[in-house]
Amino acid sequence: MKRERTLLGRIGTGMGSPRKANEATANVDVDAIMESVRMHLVRLLNARHGMSECVPDYGLPAMADLSVDVGNYVQIVQDAIQNTIDQYEPRLRRARVTQVIDEDEQRSVSFRVDAVLGAGGREHRVWYQTSMSGDGQFDVEG
Repeated sequence: MKRERTLLGRIGTGMGSPRKANEATANVDVDAIMESVRMHLVRLLNARHGMSECVPDYGLPAMADLSVDVGNYVQIVQDAIQNTIDQYEPRLRRARVTQVIDEDEQRSVSFRVDAVLGAGGREHRVWYQTSMSGDGQFDVEG
């Protein structure tokens, strides 16, 4: 296991070799970053516009504002998830949200988020599965 370099070693003041600009100072735990992103997605997708005084559009629009009778309801929710992730989860790049159709589960709507996670100077392909229950709450796995 690599140890993190000392402060003097990192700033290159003669204690150790000078560090390259993009060189990581410690090993990156990609699984921990993925879990951090997952937990943020849970908070993000379960927040509604207006819940944050600092950032009024943080989260999704209120689901009650969307009519279930609208033929493109799923597309509206899918687009809202896409826009929210693009705006508020900068660790995910090139995110793509698609609906997942589960014939056995009729009471929830599910989406899959495929994206690229930048960590440790590398790109990692990741995915998260979201399920929206009847009360508009999201669960996120992945």
